[in-house]
Amino acid sequence: MAEVLGLDQLHDIVLPPAPPLWPPGEGFWIALVTLTVVVVAGLRWRRERRRRNAYRQAGLDLLAQAQNVYHVSVALKRVALAAWPREQVAPLHGADWVRFLNATCRRCRFTEDSLAQPEAAVAKALRKSAARWIRSHVVHTDGTGGQ
Repeated sequence: MAEVLGLDQLHDIVLPPAPPLWPPGEGFWIALVTLTVVVVAGLRWRRERRRRNAYRQAGLDLLAQAQNVYHVSVALKRVALAAWPREQVAPLHGADWVRFLNATCRRCRFTEDSLAQPEAAVAKALRKSAARWIRSHVVHTDGTGGQ
C-alpha cells in the first residue's frame, strides 16, 4: 500500500527564474523591423504627397491675397497650369473656363457671372468656391479634366 505523506514532509514549489528582458526574442526583432519599414514608408509617402500638392498651397496663398475677381481668376489659372498641360488650360476663358472648373471638381459650382467682372470685389461665395476647387480638383491620368 502506498504510504501517505504528511503535510510536514511536502516541499515548497521551486519556481524557475524570470526570463531576462534582454536580449528579446526573434518576434520582437521582426515586429521592430516591420514597424520601422512601415514608419519610413509612411513618412516618404507623406513627403511625396506634400511635394506633389505644393502647388495647391501656393494657390491658396495667392487666393488669400486676392483683392478682386481678377486676382481670384489668376490664382485659379495658375493652379490649373501647374496641374494640367499649358495647351489645355491657357486658352480657356469665359464659359469654357467655367465649364473646366466645374468639370474638374464635383462640389464646385462656378457661374460665368461670378467671374465676369474682373474689378469687382470678391464675394465670399466665390472665394469659398475657389478655395474648394484648389483643394479638391481632380487631375485625371489621361490629362483631361472631365469626370
